[in-house]
Amino acid sequence: MFAIINTNVFDGKTIQQNQAIFIENDIISRIAPMSEISASELPAETFDAKGLLASPGFIDVQLNGCGGVLLNTAITKETLDIMNQANLKSGTTQFLPTFITSDAESMVEVLNMVDSIADPAQLGVLGLHLEGPFISTEKKGAHREEFIRELDNKTAQYLADNADKICVLTVAPENTSQEVIDIVRNAGITVSLGHTNATYEQVAEKEGLTMATHLYNAMTPLGSREPGVVGYIFDKKPHAGIIVDGIHASYSSVRIAHEILGEQLFMVTDAVAPAGTDMTEFDMAGLHAYVTDGKCHFKDGTIAGSAVTMIQGINNLMDHVGLSLEEALRMATLYPAKAIKVDSDYGLLKAGYKANITLLSDDNQVKHVYQMGKKAF
Repeated sequence: MFAIINTNVFDGKTIQQNQAIFIENDIISRIAPMSEISASELPAETFDAKGLLASPGFIDVQLNGCGGVLLNTAITKETLDIMNQANLKSGTTQFLPTFITSDAESMVEVLNMVDSIADPAQLGVLGLHLEGPFISTEKKGAHREEFIRELDNKTAQYLADNADKICVLTVAPENTSQEVIDIVRNAGITVSLGHTNATYEQVAEKEGLTMATHLYNAMTPLGSREPGVVGYIFDKKPHAGIIVDGIHASYSSVRIAHEILGEQLFMVTDAVAPAGTDMTEFDMAGLHAYVTDGKCHFKDGTIAGSAVTMIQGINNLMDHVGLSLEEALRMATLYPAKAIKVDSDYGLLKAGYKANITLLSDDNQVKHVYQMGKKAF
């Protein structure tokens, strides 16, 4: 056992001053005020946080790559290791490695790669996010059109059989039957609507779509006579991820979405290889892409992922959207945990929860991180 002492703790609701966090293996065993703890109660190993703020580790539900690597271009454990190390520097302790539209063989390869890892959770991996290839060609964004296809029963059953490695599957509901949606969701995979050209009615007639992928982007907009997918999300309020880089959505649009969706809205990065680096060009799943003034894009200007990190997004939520520190942190911790149904173990600093802790300075910069009970830096 060890303890983090003299730390302020964000408990998911408020900030509790001058606390101690006791950790046993990878679990938080106790959190208590320093004033209630005698010297004899402290374990031999302690870390003096000296007034830093302890937040739950950030959870990124949509992360294609970072630290100079992209999962689609290097399907290896080493890629996940690099992504994890880059994540930790920005306070992210859990993530869904996101594999975008590809050929069938590559999808099998990425599932087999994750299956070969003894304990992915120790690398921060909570499962894959398969973003495609079962999407709309009209709203493909940066995805390669030649690999886009419909989800058939055989493939749906294959995904269901591998549900222990898949956390989220993004589909275009207008091209996906209820039968295959049911096969996948009954296996425990969260089905998310995204990269879709659907009308409001086409989405509304499908059941089991409990999440939306990068709100506003690659989906039909809200209109006065056709509410579109954005209108459906605002109306039915599934969990929805949103990219807070000021490029994918204006900060005013993020504010509007937050007013409507509240705790159903969570932050994602949708980051690609340049995130956490100074790269200006990169391979975007087989296509050459560029970074200009923080925007990741193809030569024709099409957005190709983001270069934002979770801590940058949190600061954007505070500085440009106008959210409190507490709500910004919830959008990066508790709300994504709820969206992927892991909030009984992740997303809070509480006894019995996994010991994933990001220590922040007064100016909201990442100073130290604990991942699964181990000090990462």
